[in-house]
Amino acid sequence: MRSVWNDVNAARRELIKKELAAAQARQAEVTAYWNRHKVTVKGRWDSRIGGRGETTVADIPEVAAQWHRGNLALSENVSATAQRGGEVSPYLRQCPLDLGHEPWPAWPKDRIQKGAECPECRRLIRLVDLPTLASQYRGQRPASGITHAAHESVPWTCRTWAADPSTGAWQPVEHRFDAVVKERALQGDGCLVCAGYVIDDTNSLSTWFPEIADDLDAPDLDPRRLPTSQHNIPRKQAAEADSKGMYATLPWRCRHGHGWEATILNRVQGTGYGKCSTSGISKEQVRLVAELAGLIDLVPPAIRDPRLPDGVPGFASHRLTVPAEHKPAHWRYKDVEVDAVFHLPHGVRVGLEYDGVFHHSARQRDRRQYENDKSRVLIEAGLLDLLVHVRIGDLPEMAAPHALVVAVPERAAAYQQASAVASALSARFPEAVPGLDAYLTGGTARNQAAADAYMIAVWGELRPPRRKATKAGPPTPRRLSPTAPQVDSLLSPVSEPYRNPENPDEIVCDYRCDCGNPEIFAVVQSQVTSGNTRSCGCLATQARQRPRPAVSKAETLAVRIWAQQRAIAIGGSGRVPDQVTASFRLDQAGRDDLLGPDGLLDEARVREWAVSAGRQLGARGRVTGELWLGYSTKELAAGPQIKETPDPLVGR
Repeated sequence: MRSVWNDVNAARRELIKKELAAAQARQAEVTAYWNRHKVTVKGRWDSRIGGRGETTVADIPEVAAQWHRGNLALSENVSATAQRGGEVSPYLRQCPLDLGHEPWPAWPKDRIQKGAECPECRRLIRLVDLPTLASQYRGQRPASGITHAAHESVPWTCRTWAADPSTGAWQPVEHRFDAVVKERALQGDGCLVCAGYVIDDTNSLSTWFPEIADDLDAPDLDPRRLPTSQHNIPRKQAAEADSKGMYATLPWRCRHGHGWEATILNRVQGTGYGKCSTSGISKEQVRLVAELAGLIDLVPPAIRDPRLPDGVPGFASHRLTVPAEHKPAHWRYKDVEVDAVFHLPHGVRVGLEYDGVFHHSARQRDRRQYENDKSRVLIEAGLLDLLVHVRIGDLPEMAAPHALVVAVPERAAAYQQASAVASALSARFPEAVPGLDAYLTGGTARNQAAADAYMIAVWGELRPPRRKATKAGPPTPRRLSPTAPQVDSLLSPVSEPYRNPENPDEIVCDYRCDCGNPEIFAVVQSQVTSGNTRSCGCLATQARQRPRPAVSKAETLAVRIWAQQRAIAIGGSGRVPDQVTASFRLDQAGRDDLLGPDGLLDEARVREWAVSAGRQLGARGRVTGELWLGYSTKELAAGPQIKETPDPLVGR
């Protein structure tokens, strides 16, 4: 639903942009007219013939044309400098642009000496000029009476579609909110309800998560006016509290009477009261443990879940505390979670681990080393005699010398999984499962009613708990490696590379230039490595100070005529490009064999000669004018190339 709202508002935003651009174009034309009008009027005033007090409004035709016909005085009888401080002018003006603007009072002095324009033309763009935005306006004043850049907050209505969370059906709705006109017209703000800044019945916590709203333990808060994703407190409130990292935690109380604080976003992502949470237990795991409990003795958890009624066994996980002497140094916690614990005959204590595809596939992280360590530590600490890993589907193979690995297909039912586990235990410990043969012969599950009763009591229905949303971890900073400057660079690094504090995407390094400049300065390392930056600026200074090869005016004129005859594009004035001049010299000397199909000397040929001759290229490997003319001079000095004519008698 939010995706639909975002798409609708984005489409409206583009329409408003186009309408605003058209209105601003009209405003620009009007502004240009008044700018020209101001220059003309002030020019006529400065070039007037009559003295001060003798010039009238009629002497300025552009101003006289705006004299309203309803004025009692004629323009030729009113001085051009008429003005009285603190009084409203009795003379009315009429806008000459036929835009429907009402007449306005103005003193002649302001209109002539300052070139004052029509006040309505300065506020030409109105809300009505943006039809897409005006269709959402619901204020009392007409849209034609509000400018598009007004700072006042007015009511709006957004007509859109919303989904019914109970049925999934879409229905037309109206979002009502107040917003500043300027923010909507110039800044492109969309519907505040669609964006989640204003809460109503379409996006409230009470509508979408009524079960979470029922847990709210704050009588002064209305869940019909709470969002579904609030996490941090507003910036203004955070600034007042002098803490930018504060969370908007609210009080909650579960149905068992446990109270705690959490953000709305935490609750929506599935977080509940820690001691009542069973988010780590899957439906498939419960069904397997319940089925095995009918074959071997299940050890109940140390603390019984208060949600379970009498007669319903507990299939929750066990937390086993590892003694300090057996706890590995790299483990963060001393408690280890085991999905189930069973007692076999002869005092054998067996743990069960349900390795599902979601948490144990190698796509997220490889947990096999941790599972191996877990099996070894639990057995060495004497907490278990064996740990059984039930591997579901196509999981990576696991070689655990201290554990028993049982692989079952991903779509296997609880009966098939229980049969595989019981058979593996019977093979390891003979007579560990007394009723195994009868169970295998029956071919059906026996204890799924207990699993259903447990899930209904804990989750309220026969479904797995909502998974928490995947939270992307902070990006790992890339290791910074120093790179060498270009071979012909004058820069030498004097520090290790580091990130630019103003732009962390840039990797910079401190350099010193070999030209003798004592200053140390920071440059982007990639620019130095690629050769784009080769000095502190001294090379560019030398290039500017180096005189260009002289070319006479007569030769420049001849080159222009030659280039025009061959349709070679050059500038209309100034010096001709040195590549064209060099090509002209070679062509006049009969060396057109060095010219390409376009009639010009090839740049690659000149660059190759410059490198082989040890001549210095320009910045970023550019072929300078000195190299173009130097190559042509070298070829002309070598003399014309004699072409050999093949002997027609050879080969007969």
